[in-house]
Amino acid sequence: MTHPQHSLAGHSCRGLLIAALAVVLISAAPGTLPVTKPGQAAGTKKKPKKKPKKKTGSLKSLAAKPLPLEQARQRAQLLHDIFESTLLTMHRHYFEPDKQRVIPSRALEDVFYTGRRRWGVEARWLAVSAQAMNIDHKPKTVFEKAAVRVLATGKKRHEEVRDGTYRMAAPIVLFANCIRCHTTRRRNPVAGLVLSMPVKSE
Repeated sequence: MTHPQHSLAGHSCRGLLIAALAVVLISAAPGTLPVTKPGQAAGTKKKPKKKPKKKTGSLKSLAAKPLPLEQARQRAQLLHDIFESTLLTMHRHYFEPDKQRVIPSRALEDVFYTGRRRWGVEARWLAVSAQAMNIDHKPKTVFEKAAVRVLATGKKRHEEVRDGTYRMAAPIVLFANCIRCHTTRRRNPVAGLVLSMPVKSE
């Protein structure tokens, strides 16, 4: 279901700004000032105790070891196509004057089309623990119904390989702006994204 969202363009731009700020904050960890404890003379240096390293930010690095050149080329081309399609989609749906705006999940289906046409990757949204905004997002297959049960428990992935196809379902976290429409009483609600692609049999 689509409906006008007059502030979506602003939300999209603010989202990119917040993401950029997050990268800066994660990259530059705050420094610490020296603290003088009672009984310790000012200017006296005390050997600092080693503290366990803390994780910074919410993104876990998935960077792999150096890739073979051909695999690196394919990955780079895939990322280029997805980023380019996303940029064009944002401008087409949110920055053309007098055009009815659509909800972000619908706009991103244009990017899904690029993935399907260029790379043979099927993608579709999946309603998990919040109200579906489109009945097409309800689980249909045995795999999708199992994925909903798994993702609703907080798991990060559900996958299978069947009939030459690899399928993976992973959660999409719904934040405050999302649950204005995706109404739910559950804590930490999530949606899902299902990706399918052909694989060689081992």
